[in-house]
Amino acid sequence: MEQLMEMKSMIMNLQSEMEGLKNSVDDFTTKWVSTSDDMAMLHVSHRTIDNYTNAGKLTPTRINKRNYFSINQVTGLMHIHEVPKVRSFQEDIQRMIQALASLKEED
Repeated sequence: MEQLMEMKSMIMNLQSEMEGLKNSVDDFTTKWVSTSDDMAMLHVSHRTIDNYTNAGKLTPTRINKRNYFSINQVTGLMHIHEVPKVRSFQEDIQRMIQALASLKEED
């Protein structure tokens, strides 16, 4: 019976170690992206990724002859276009009134 309990604890230890290995892989994939993922996220070519690397905008980490990039660097390069501010009709009228008032003061 004692051996059975010892085997059970060994199995539990192995199981917890395996879970720990799974988490490290999950951490890696959530913090790092491959070159192909990088190209897809930024909508650019492989040559553009090379240019970003040469310019220092991306710093590759080499693992098994492949480059991986920090997800933070990649998201920092994403272009988010600003929505132009739409002026209201009232703002245009106020600007015209101010312009007319300044013209009257000059006369």
